[in-house]
Amino acid sequence: MNTNHQLLKTGAIAAALLVMIAIGLLMLRGEAEAPPPPELRNALYPEPRGLGEFTLIGSDGEPFGPANLEGQWSLMFFGYTHCPDICPTALLTLNQFYQGLEAHPEAMANTRIVFISVDPKRDTPEHLNQYVDFFHKDFLAATGERDQLDRLVEATGAVYMFEGDTSGDDYIVNHSAAISLVDPRGRLYGRFPPPHDAGEMVQTFLQIRRHYGDFSDSE
Repeated sequence: MNTNHQLLKTGAIAAALLVMIAIGLLMLRGEAEAPPPPELRNALYPEPRGLGEFTLIGSDGEPFGPANLEGQWSLMFFGYTHCPDICPTALLTLNQFYQGLEAHPEAMANTRIVFISVDPKRDTPEHLNQYVDFFHKDFLAATGERDQLDRLVEATGAVYMFEGDTSGDDYIVNHSAAISLVDPRGRLYGRFPPPHDAGEMVQTFLQIRRHYGDFSDSE
């Protein structure tokens, strides 16, 4: 009698555990991100990925790391302030993009532009601050030691290469021109490949935000 009672009790516990596991799996499935619609497949990565650990110095002189990219959407561009063409063009486009978001305050409220310099020798925090402020007072910038920069560069898939004698100040840096998109969880979520059109970027970004669930199609 006691044996039967024990078996029933064990069976009830096992059944309860199975139910709990099933509920947990359903919850995890419900939390999984929906695949992007066809029009966004070229802008979004199949799976968002973390950026890892890195420590840079912001243009305000304060440490800049993964936590600075959380809680907001970040459009991140890699370059350097002595860049003769690609960087000024990209930052002017990002300025136009930012202005375009003004008509969508729900999207602009937590969107930031971040310029990462891969030329820390010439781009001090003070110089970076003056540089990005020329394009927009709300733009952020950061740079850092080579090993720390390379961690972030590699994580985003960006590339750069020095050309010329870097022992002096007369050299250039060849670099990629894509703009990386980081979501509020600090993950690499998508990218805007060149050539960039500010108006198209605004519309694509709004589509991404709706897909992400930030707001509905009516907003």
